[in-house]
Amino acid sequence: MARPPSGTDEKLKSAGRALLTEKGITGFSVREACRLAGVNTGMFHYYFGSKDEFLKAVLKELYAEFMLNFKAGVSAGGTPRERLKNALIEIGRFALSIRAAAPMLLADLLHGNKEAFTFVRDNFTEHIAHMVALALLCRPKSAVAKRSIPFMVLSMVPVMVFPVVISGLLERNGVKKLKGYDLALLRGELFSEEGLAERAEVALRGVGL
Repeated sequence: MARPPSGTDEKLKSAGRALLTEKGITGFSVREACRLAGVNTGMFHYYFGSKDEFLKAVLKELYAEFMLNFKAGVSAGGTPRERLKNALIEIGRFALSIRAAAPMLLADLLHGNKEAFTFVRDNFTEHIAHMVALALLCRPKSAVAKRSIPFMVLSMVPVMVFPVVISGLLERNGVKKLKGYDLALLRGELFSEEGLAERAEVALRGVGL
């Protein structure tokens, strides 16, 4: 039977996004999502079946939005280096958008959760082809011209992603300071638009571009 176009599923996904980005996967509550959306739990299960399927739907939607911005950035005018920088910045922004959820997703991958691996492989990899294409254009002028494209890409992307993951882990464990540095101030430095752009420059210069 076709589901009625009531907008209930969109209300739930909007509430789910707010909770996911604030509390992550482990802190997500179906009951709280329903409360925020103003719907009952019966409608939640009608539209999504389970918490896992709902979280997948929300993450897919977040990634789809990321890809719109990513494609706009890499197709904008400019040199291949400038387009590659834009791509790295968009990756950093996406990592920030799922900062609360990223540690648990990464933990599932590290622990060999096949369902998590399949989900990431099938839904979070479209941008890789664009990164490869840009890396191929930039590699001849880089300091890693004799290295493989995976070597080049994997040398850059962690600069944009790992600070977000580490920050999320520290935040989830209630850490406020790191070696005397206020984490709130560090996050502002790392994750501001200026900080993202500067880290993208660090990533590019790391491979000699």
